[in-house]
Amino acid sequence: MQNEGDWEAVRLLSTAARLVRREIDNRLRSVGLTQERVTVLRVLEAEGPMKRAELARRLRVTAQTLGTSLVTMSRQGLVGEFTPATNGSRRAVSISEHGLKMLGRADDIEQAGFTAAIRPELRRELIGLIRELEVKRTGAPASLQPPPPFRTADRGAG
Repeated sequence: MQNEGDWEAVRLLSTAARLVRREIDNRLRSVGLTQERVTVLRVLEAEGPMKRAELARRLRVTAQTLGTSLVTMSRQGLVGEFTPATNGSRRAVSISEHGLKMLGRADDIEQAGFTAAIRPELRRELIGLIRELEVKRTGAPASLQPPPPFRTADRGAG
């Protein structure tokens, strides 16, 4: 195996992300969730109902990727869509009661022993990197909302 010290930054980041996600997804799969779905639920819980385009922007995914996830999440009863009274032309997504319950179960699963807790210094560095790259990508100042508070074992580390 190649020495990780020789790896380029993108390989280090993508490998770490893939391994962390795999560990979390394996734990969440027992209740029919993935980290992707939990992240959607956390944003909706913290920010309230919002249009698909806004939710995709906050998650930094394409509307198409989000749409695929929302179809599955809707079938599972985790989210619902409705037409806001103020703007009937666009549908908004909200977390359901079942979604809130499942989010609580996901938190319990994640708190039960996640081996890759992120140190506060690393968390700050990663957030800084994400914001720096977002500014370079969009050419606009970083107007990103801070991420919703973590309720997992990471919370104490961040």
